[in-house]
Amino acid sequence: MAGSPFSVAGKTVIVTGGGVGIGKSIALEFARAGADVAIASRKMERLEGVTAEIQRLGRKSFAMAVDVRQEDQVRALVERAATELGRVDVMINNAGASFRAKPEDISANGWNTVVQINLNGVFFGSKWAAKQMFEQPAGGSIINISSIAGVHGSTMMSHYGASKAAVITFTREMAMAWGKRGVRVNCVAPGPIITEGYLDVLAKTEADAQKTHDRIASRVAMGRWGKVEEIAHPCIFLASDAAAFVNGATLVIDGCATPQIGDD
Repeated sequence: MAGSPFSVAGKTVIVTGGGVGIGKSIALEFARAGADVAIASRKMERLEGVTAEIQRLGRKSFAMAVDVRQEDQVRALVERAATELGRVDVMINNAGASFRAKPEDISANGWNTVVQINLNGVFFGSKWAAKQMFEQPAGGSIINISSIAGVHGSTMMSHYGASKAAVITFTREMAMAWGKRGVRVNCVAPGPIITEGYLDVLAKTEADAQKTHDRIASRVAMGRWGKVEEIAHPCIFLASDAAAFVNGATLVIDGCATPQIGDD
């Protein structure tokens, strides 16, 4: 009996920003689905517990401290994964950063830091993963994590929105360049997702964090924020053979949120 086209069992996966939030969920859900998973972040302490949990699920895993702004570190991550896991089937460029500020208050350093992590990190991860995938008979799948801020913009995170919009465009450019070489490149643009990081930002920057949380939920047709696994599961689809003809796409996962010109 043929296996399910939705299966990722036996695949090898790299997840950047894999220690918390969406990245952690992606790593764990791929492991639960039968994949071996390497995870990376700037801070090892965020990764060790996730690696242990993946291994308890019976899958191979390793953690590596990586600053995605540094191309040599990203290359080393991909090369280690290819050596220790045998190949790289899936590269998920999830590492990201932001902070809330009016456009006129963003410093050059703040702008550059966010763009380097959110955009340069995607470029480096995609470049070196693709080079590895070109050498593999089955090619591979690259999935970039953008944001609805990259689709609609964000007045209080304009640097973030600009970098995430660039990720969407760059995804399609890579898909056009590499599709005939067996590498599919797609993008996921999450809407409001409950993560420790975003809740922390709300708590630090909003006078009434719960009111802001509820206001954002009210703009979603489903009336709630999304869960991290509701981003992870579509990534599994994009990595599977069920998405074999999906290339250059951006999948917006926001519960049908209404864009609003304002301070979000």
